[in-house]
Amino acid sequence: MKMGTKGKNELENLKQALGQSSELFKMVGIGSPLNEAEILLSYILQLKRSEIYLNLGRVLSTRERKKITRAIQKRLKNIPLQYITGHQEFMGMDFLVEPGVLIPRPETEILVERVIERLKNKKFSSPLRVVDLGTGSGVIAISLAKFIKGIIIYAIDLSKKSLILASKNASRLVDENRIIFLYGDLFKPLKEGKIDQNSLDGIISNPPYVNLEDFKSLPREIRENEPKRALYGGVEGMDFYPKIIRQAPYFLKKGGFLALEGGAGQAPKIKELILKEGHYKENIEIFEDYSGIERVVIAYRK
Repeated sequence: MKMGTKGKNELENLKQALGQSSELFKMVGIGSPLNEAEILLSYILQLKRSEIYLNLGRVLSTRERKKITRAIQKRLKNIPLQYITGHQEFMGMDFLVEPGVLIPRPETEILVERVIERLKNKKFSSPLRVVDLGTGSGVIAISLAKFIKGIIIYAIDLSKKSLILASKNASRLVDENRIIFLYGDLFKPLKEGKIDQNSLDGIISNPPYVNLEDFKSLPREIRENEPKRALYGGVEGMDFYPKIIRQAPYFLKKGGFLALEGGAGQAPKIKELILKEGHYKENIEIFEDYSGIERVVIAYRK
């Protein structure tokens, strides 16, 4: 689907750009087409979304028209909006995102909020020491550094590209010295770095948990663009949980917590795995997301 059927002046002003882009997005089935058009135009023209409607008569330069047209065509090819703009909001902060790194989801804010509550309301060591397993763009680690004083976070990922991006985000948003970025698979960097046994106050992870059936039915823009290894958790979507649950008690202090995000229907299975392990207290907490899905599981080491 191409633009240009109405002549060279079809994107002469901002009103036309907004109308055409939202209409094209609607035609191809993009959800919230007007919302996406607003975000795209505000990014390209460096305007607040509210300012778009105060400048509908603004004449676009040739350069602006070309940039808008290229961005619209990318979106029509199912490239995620966040990869086009390079930004995604999370916990009230503006994070850089890029292809090859998972786009942060609003659901993960539930995980972060519950962890922040526990770190603020319970007596832990000073400084607090926690781990973010699979940090991606760094949203969990950076949010904790933003909202919790006196905390050191070990942010681990198997993707060097993710770690580079997370480090950029940290330098933009918080005191980056409070986050130690480590390359490797799950707990391996901690073992190699000789982190003391039972020295951590908390371990947080949003592991890949999409199962095979759900992965096949993901929207094309997700399935074809976002990194599979950050999404796919095996046939049942549960591949990473046993590994994390089994190894976490070695590093957690007595009373330290393990906080995990999961997919729809997975919370009871995660709870069962935790109870079977035998190193956690029985008062396991489960929290729902905004849609009523049991999304976050928190357990405490005996």
